[in-house]
Amino acid sequence: MADELIIKAEELMIKADELLNKAEEADDDKDEKEEDEYPEMWFIVDGVGTHLGMIAKNATGNFHAQITKDARNEYFEEMFTFLRPLGSDAKELSHSAVIIDVDKEEALDAVTGAGFMAKKATDDDHEEILRELDKLQTIKGGESKRYSRAKK
Repeated sequence: MADELIIKAEELMIKADELLNKAEEADDDKDEKEEDEYPEMWFIVDGVGTHLGMIAKNATGNFHAQITKDARNEYFEEMFTFLRPLGSDAKELSHSAVIIDVDKEEALDAVTGAGFMAKKATDDDHEEILRELDKLQTIKGGESKRYSRAKK
């Protein structure tokens, strides 16, 4: 009788393992099917929250780092110095510098190691960026094509 109970218990454990494996596989399949609507992006900020740049996934599927070059970013030279060696190439523009093909984790480690903060962009952040870009595409009178200022 005890042997029969042990055998039954083992059968139940095997069945439970099979069910757990199926559930994990289904969850993995679901995760693979659910692609992010927006590309991964990290904002780089200083201790008071000033935007200094970003690390983002581009259309090639690789990451790049962009450093803002303006009067608010007093750390531009320092950031360019430690991020530039992490990429395959760099383009310095009038408003920023872009370092191409960086390893995301290595770049994030370099940013945080230098005392800056990196904040992952949320869907709300992406949607706000799209709204702001839309405002730049104005129709006559300076009103957004999609977001009317008129009260309905």
